[in-house]
Amino acid sequence: MSHDRADDATPTDPRRHRQVRLVRFLRVAVVMLAMVSAADLAAPDELQGVLGEALVAILIAAPLVRVAWLVQRWVRRGDLRFATVGAALLCVAALGAALG
Repeated sequence: MSHDRADDATPTDPRRHRQVRLVRFLRVAVVMLAMVSAADLAAPDELQGVLGEALVAILIAAPLVRVAWLVQRWVRRGDLRFATVGAALLCVAALGAALG
């Protein structure tokens, strides 16, 4: 019995698992979004405002957490150009929240 699989011949990527925590976080955020939106549809009118605000907060926070995670990673790796752009993006978002 032979093992004829196409991926046996290709080498494994050593960087394959480098962003597992970030991917896990984003998947949890998507599941939370689905659960909160479903709860918002089924909830009585008194709770719909609170659940809608939670939905918007998750929609805003997930990408910002992703950018913050990437900024700290770029700083650790010494890539200050990308870290500066990411930090500037976070500052613009914070300024927009402060002015809003």
